[in-house]
Amino acid sequence: MPLQSINTPTNDGSHIKTLNLDQSDRPPCSRCSSYLQEPFIRCKICRPTIFLCLTCFSRGVTIGKHRNDHVYEVVNNSFPIFESHWSAAEEMRLLEALSDCGVGNWAAIAKQVRTKSAHDCKNHYMNCYIIAARYPLPELPKRQITRLHPPVPFKACEDPCRPLPESHRAQNLSGYLAARGDFAEEYMNTAECAIKDVQFCSGEWPTLRALKIGLIQIYQSRLEERRRRKQIICMHGLMNNAIHQIHYSSRLEAEVRMIEDTLRPIMRLTHPIAYDKMFAGVTLERQLIKKIRKLQDYRKMGITTLATGKLYEDMKGKRRQQRLGTMNLDKVISLKNDPASLVKWLQEQILPTENLRTTIIPSTQRTRNPIDISTLPGTEKLDSREHQFCSNARIVPEAYLKYKSILVNAYQSAGCLKLAQARTLVKIDVNKTRKLYDFLKQQGHICDT
Repeated sequence: MPLQSINTPTNDGSHIKTLNLDQSDRPPCSRCSSYLQEPFIRCKICRPTIFLCLTCFSRGVTIGKHRNDHVYEVVNNSFPIFESHWSAAEEMRLLEALSDCGVGNWAAIAKQVRTKSAHDCKNHYMNCYIIAARYPLPELPKRQITRLHPPVPFKACEDPCRPLPESHRAQNLSGYLAARGDFAEEYMNTAECAIKDVQFCSGEWPTLRALKIGLIQIYQSRLEERRRRKQIICMHGLMNNAIHQIHYSSRLEAEVRMIEDTLRPIMRLTHPIAYDKMFAGVTLERQLIKKIRKLQDYRKMGITTLATGKLYEDMKGKRRQQRLGTMNLDKVISLKNDPASLVKWLQEQILPTENLRTTIIPSTQRTRNPIDISTLPGTEKLDSREHQFCSNARIVPEAYLKYKSILVNAYQSAGCLKLAQARTLVKIDVNKTRKLYDFLKQQGHICDT
């Protein structure tokens, strides 16, 4: 029976050919010499042909001139040919059994096929090879191959940023030397020590020469691993790790940050866009789970509307404050027989409040008058409430529209926005940031839950 093949599209746009290979023509694995079990890999470039088991293929082994980026074929005969419940491997065993046992000895044929009964073997042979036979072989059914959408090309910047020497950013580049495009400490930094004294001389022993060539091949594999690690670091922007932690990880919640730390090893397997989409999906899933649990708690309390749920949260906060006041009253009652301890405890409760009051409201503070923004550009885009807010907060209309867009987009992407996150996004005075945050929250543009 001739070899059959089907083309399977891959993510990079190429096709992997799935072949049906007879067991008698199956060599051992070229790397570990183990018996090849389907499916296994055959290189299309190397001659003589290189066969690899899935274990060696998954490790990306290289043998001689064979490299792990060569075009390959997946050798497998588990696909159907004539009928969907008969695989190519069963077809081969059926034909071999017919050759050994003869037509009509269906019990012995079924025993040799192993996965089909005598009745199944007889019906399949009569229907596909006798009744519906076409010279020289039965016609194969036409298969419709579904083509995947072409991947979106992504090309990261090959030349990372080069900050000024002695600057803060230059000190946080994880040992990266921007002027040389290299790192101060390389992977396997002492790899060159093994070959620094290697010299090839004429007339030396073949065994010694083979050992020297082996050392050079080991050194080349270490250089390839260095290149791969640098490519991952440059692609995902991992050089400036300290700035990355400040501007990205600090914005995440504790639970989401734990998930991000768990998924970080997957970055080497995906492109940055694909990883960001996957992590955004995981984050959205966690937020939906929290909201679902909150709705389930409302349902247990007999709450059926969101307005009632908001009222429940307000009453819950007031109840917490009342409980705190009750605890303070219990403390006073417990210390009523000890006047000295009671006076000391009351002073501890009063002093922080006075310090906070003197810090927030200094005696020299003065109020600033509103500004006239009617002639400034962008005023026509504001409504009456926004016009009054910009005038009182002393913010020009164009800056207000820019800050509003940044905060609203951050809220829509994350589902909630805290005041601390708003201060990291809007680089203005902290008091103005709080006024802007409270105003947008009051207008319903953003929410902190």
